[in-house]
Amino acid sequence: MISFQRLLGRENEFCDLIEASARESVHAITALKAILEHRETTLMLHEFADARAKDKAITEEINDRLITTFVTPMEREDIESLAESLYKIPKTVEKFAERYRIVANKLKNADFSQQVRLMEKAVDLVLKMVQALRGGRNLAGIKTLQNQLQAGEAEADDVLLELTRKFYEPGFPALTAVILKDLYDLNEKVVDRCRDAGNVISHVLLKNS
Repeated sequence: MISFQRLLGRENEFCDLIEASARESVHAITALKAILEHRETTLMLHEFADARAKDKAITEEINDRLITTFVTPMEREDIESLAESLYKIPKTVEKFAERYRIVANKLKNADFSQQVRLMEKAVDLVLKMVQALRGGRNLAGIKTLQNQLQAGEAEADDVLLELTRKFYEPGFPALTAVILKDLYDLNEKVVDRCRDAGNVISHVLLKNS
């Protein structure tokens, strides 16, 4: 017979790993914000690579434990889906950093502050949703957080549209437009990844409530 205490311990193990994964997304955005604010041309990409590598290691550990654990606090496919959705967040941030490093000297006046603000908010909401999974599975609380995440994703779409509007003005450099569109799209995709993770969390909670 499997004891309640053992089950509770298993639940805490998975919740610890999932929360650690969400925190790597927060770290990645913090590093990105610092680099963009200081306009460093010699970007330290290892910060983003480390966040992504740590998250990948966490995801692999979750998958390993799913294989060796007989009873899990949630359905195995739900845990796998959540781990994968969280891993994609710092991975997308790293893609932006890699490309920004190549073209930073060509984008002296580019302003990413609105998108960074929305990315910060999105990863913070995802972390809170993950933490809420541990805290008694508060359906109403997580639904409120998900609504905020959905609103942030809609705002990110509006910001992207406004940022790209200038590309259609006469005389705007074509190469700069191509470069900025790629970078703006990646930042917007980070918020999309956060929304996806939030949707998985809500789905898992509804199934287990």
